[in-house]
Amino acid sequence: MRKEVATRSSVGKAIALGAAWTLSVQFVVRSIGVVSTLILARLLTPADFGVYGLAMSVYAFVELIRAFGFGAALIQNRQATDAHYNTAWTMHFLFSLVSALLLYFSAPYAAEFLNEAKLEPVVQFLCLLFLVDGLKNIGLVNFQKHMTFHKEFRLNVIVKLCGFFVTIPLAFLLKSYWAMLWGLLISSAVLVALSYVMQPYRPWFTLSHWRELMSFTMWLQLNNFLSYFNRNIENFLVSRILGVAAVGSLRLAKESGNLLGEITQPINRVSYPGYAKVNNDPAKVMEVFQDVMGIMMVAGFMVAIGIFSIAHLMVPTLLGSKWLDIIPLVKGFAAITLIRVWIGNTNNVLVALGRQKLATVVVAIRLLVFVILLNFLLPEFGLIGVVYASFIAMSTVSLVSFSLLRANIKLPLRTVLYILAKPALASVVMFMVIQLLFPVHWADSSFIVQLVQLILSVICGASVYILVLGLLWLLESRPEGPETNLLRIIDKRVGFVGFLLPRKNGGA
Repeated sequence: MRKEVATRSSVGKAIALGAAWTLSVQFVVRSIGVVSTLILARLLTPADFGVYGLAMSVYAFVELIRAFGFGAALIQNRQATDAHYNTAWTMHFLFSLVSALLLYFSAPYAAEFLNEAKLEPVVQFLCLLFLVDGLKNIGLVNFQKHMTFHKEFRLNVIVKLCGFFVTIPLAFLLKSYWAMLWGLLISSAVLVALSYVMQPYRPWFTLSHWRELMSFTMWLQLNNFLSYFNRNIENFLVSRILGVAAVGSLRLAKESGNLLGEITQPINRVSYPGYAKVNNDPAKVMEVFQDVMGIMMVAGFMVAIGIFSIAHLMVPTLLGSKWLDIIPLVKGFAAITLIRVWIGNTNNVLVALGRQKLATVVVAIRLLVFVILLNFLLPEFGLIGVVYASFIAMSTVSLVSFSLLRANIKLPLRTVLYILAKPALASVVMFMVIQLLFPVHWADSSFIVQLVQLILSVICGASVYILVLGLLWLLESRPEGPETNLLRIIDKRVGFVGFLLPRKNGGA
């Protein structure tokens, strides 16, 4: 009985603590990434970003050979032994060797297929990433499995800083996409080294449990295969139809509009082991899902609609006038990330429940709808056609995801609408205020003045959103929910907001 009573409490606290670590440390990591992108955008051309983007798409395709999700299998298996860990590490190592060889010898064919001669040496260079990453300590999975996320995030910050201090000086020196490639390789090497410094587990070669691991991960591998095409199919089509420079514009637009994805991806990593801990009780899974999705939507609407609202200021100020054409793309991708967050969290629930097949079906439907639409919309509308196709496909899949959650954890529609209502209304008010106060970019002013305008718009938008959301929460008599959970996290870390929290009823 004690275990059952403590389950949601312990899982909820672990997820809340993990979310706090995620948001704070991911802010640092993302800030480093933003500074890096801003500098690179002014030093490099759209064509440079295009070559880099295509090369990474080819790399990601070959990486599917080893994308079996062994880490997810170890997290889901509560009785995993050292032999399971060693088997997972051995298989990852062997598949990395195979991937490196395949990538090296496929480079000429990739360059020919994509009509870009510069790709061949770049793709061959990337095979070094497989060789280095294949040595990574499988023990890092324990950071996620045991929900000790402060260690994992410390690791990520160090790796990100190392990549930054390699990439930026090389970009000034080389003024080429090679700076980004060397930054990737050094970051990977640092990650491998730290994986043995920060994690005491020492793997060794064995294949004793390969059948057991493969039986769990086969559907995850197919899921990863389909997810790859979901993420990269537009790069290949855009390259062949519009050229490599268009790929560069598309890549930077997605990166600029995907701040929400950067924040919520680690939160998804926090939530997955939380779901796995209560996966024997669908009712408790639904309770945890409500807690996680509530926090994600409160943060999600502010970030996604915030970027949508200030894109006309952000792009020319931070990236420069040569990137003005991507403003509509940034807006579109920012809005789409809201739907992607919902789908990603849904898939976490399905995998934690052992429904990998259903999670794969969700990804397959999205890919099918997206490819069909993209073939019609890309030639007709150009790059904005990618946004149209992605939005329609994501919206379709979100309905499928809700149907699966309703069937597997009895999630009511009214619960979903309740989670969305307050942050959606607050974001609409935020958008209207920003458009009223900052309708146009001060293009004729100095960079400092433009930056001040951008900062003021961010402060104004965030303040309006928080005030409206807080007012709605107060009008609702301060119910338990994401607002309460976030206030508790802030009060525990910083203080000063405890008076806003509802008093606990001693008789409850």
